[in-house]
Amino acid sequence: MTSTDTDFDPAAKEQQLRSESEQWDTSRPEDARPDDIPTIDLEPYFTRGSDQELSAVAEQLRIACEETGFFSIVGHQIAREDLDDTFEQVRQFHAMPIERKNRILMDRPDWPVGGMGYLPLKNRKLPARETGNVNEAFIIKCDDTLGMDDNQWPDADWLPGFRARVEHYAHQMESLGKRLLPVYARALDMPADFFNKAFVNPLYRLRMTHYPAIAHDPENAFGIAPHVDTSFCTILAQDRPGLSVFSERRKVWVNAPVVKDSFIVNTGELLKQWTNDRFLSTRHFANNNTGAESRYSIPFFFNANPHHVMTCIPSCCSEENPARYPPISYAQSQGVVQGE
Repeated sequence: MTSTDTDFDPAAKEQQLRSESEQWDTSRPEDARPDDIPTIDLEPYFTRGSDQELSAVAEQLRIACEETGFFSIVGHQIAREDLDDTFEQVRQFHAMPIERKNRILMDRPDWPVGGMGYLPLKNRKLPARETGNVNEAFIIKCDDTLGMDDNQWPDADWLPGFRARVEHYAHQMESLGKRLLPVYARALDMPADFFNKAFVNPLYRLRMTHYPAIAHDPENAFGIAPHVDTSFCTILAQDRPGLSVFSERRKVWVNAPVVKDSFIVNTGELLKQWTNDRFLSTRHFANNNTGAESRYSIPFFFNANPHHVMTCIPSCCSEENPARYPPISYAQSQGVVQGE
């Protein structure tokens, strides 16, 4: 696709991504080496906020986004107690009887907004695949028109305090995403406030995922099937290993470690296109959980305002390197869905 193209076909894009993912050989992942998924410490910049510290952390992010597409962040100032409490709420939600969870089933005909609520085990959505994903999830989303009241919530009598805890965590993650924007901007040699207007009312999706401990099923081989995200970036919390990532440096699949008090962050397709393919959108999948205990993960998919038109970032194109993609908003790209 070149800058002269004016149309974007989300169905064709989804089919392209699905076709590509079906060709990936994921059979032999190995444990990650230290530099496969670099760790970035945000504390100096978040604490003092000097221009020098912004430049230093932005350089680390630039290298990670150009060479790996995935990195861990520490020093993010999300308290361990808040994260532990949110994971406990997620566990309590998924421990509810299935009859209660099915009352807030995602995409049910009598709920006016799709893509929110309970996504059951062996679903074939997010990402869409021919075989089931061995996970279940509770999903909320907000944007410039959708607020917390538009989402489906379990009855407060079933889970007292659940909604308040989840809303609090979502607001924390939205704030963290916005605090990262100057780092992304500086990494791209743009003014620190470059992304601000695009994220006044960001679209985000918070997914609270349960990978139950079950026997390996060849027909449903993945916790979440191999895919790339479509977000600006995804910020993932996980309570135990289970994520596998393709190392662009070494051209092998690696099992991502869980770094204490960290989030894993990755670039999605829209930021890849916004940067004219300068930043990677790295393929990944969640393993079928064949361990003795359940695994839980909480990815936060962070996007610009759904109607903000993303034109190629000036530092990422030139006469010698013209824009490969037409200006596009997230709303125009709907139909391409997000995974882990």
